[in-house]
Amino acid sequence: MAKSIRGARGARRVDVMEFWHAPKQHWIVVGLGVLLRWRAEIFLAAVFLVGMAWLYHEVGEGFAWLIFTGVVVVVVLVPQTRWFVFSRFWCLVDRHRLRTCLRQARARTMNLDGALPFMLWARPTKTGERVWLWSRAGSSAGDLEAVLEYIAPACYARDARVHRVRKLSTLFAVEVIRRDPLDRSTPIDSPLAKVANLVRKSRGEGTEPIAAAPVVPVRDKPAPRPAAVVDDLSDYID
Repeated sequence: MAKSIRGARGARRVDVMEFWHAPKQHWIVVGLGVLLRWRAEIFLAAVFLVGMAWLYHEVGEGFAWLIFTGVVVVVVLVPQTRWFVFSRFWCLVDRHRLRTCLRQARARTMNLDGALPFMLWARPTKTGERVWLWSRAGSSAGDLEAVLEYIAPACYARDARVHRVRKLSTLFAVEVIRRDPLDRSTPIDSPLAKVANLVRKSRGEGTEPIAAAPVVPVRDKPAPRPAAVVDDLSDYID
């Protein structure tokens, strides 16, 4: 909100930013919040430490690191495991980056107590990730629509959208768009082609590969044809 204050020497503009302090919380509540936000990282660190300690005891330090390196290489080389790990990694990144973005955004995304929406879980999608949130009293999904232009660059994505649940307005999700399935050179095979091949050995209508629409340059577009002009209407009137 901006105010204009006119003094003796002329007009000057003073920008006023609305801010408020969040109420102090007990250290137990703060600790539980940290554990909930970092639960995945804490679990992975615990699994790594326990697994390496067990391998040290069973096969020794050298073989333990060799086994760990082999597991990492297999995970990266196999497409299924690589997609699983990378998609979950981006889900973790989105949860932390989204929380930071909502706190630093210029538009209001928290209620008057300074509380952000609850971040329930994040799941990968075919186009990116979907982060589910639960709005608290004093906030809504409309607050996030005002900061979508900040969410996309904060999550290193190309776009961001808000997905509303019609039956329950308190529950909504943020769609983080990282890729477009149609934005690639190779066409996508239609799932109807497999069904059509089971019935008949020929492709039917609607089974062609799906591809992005070609972009036609402006100079290659045909010029519009001029409308017919009738000079004398007596030939058409009895």
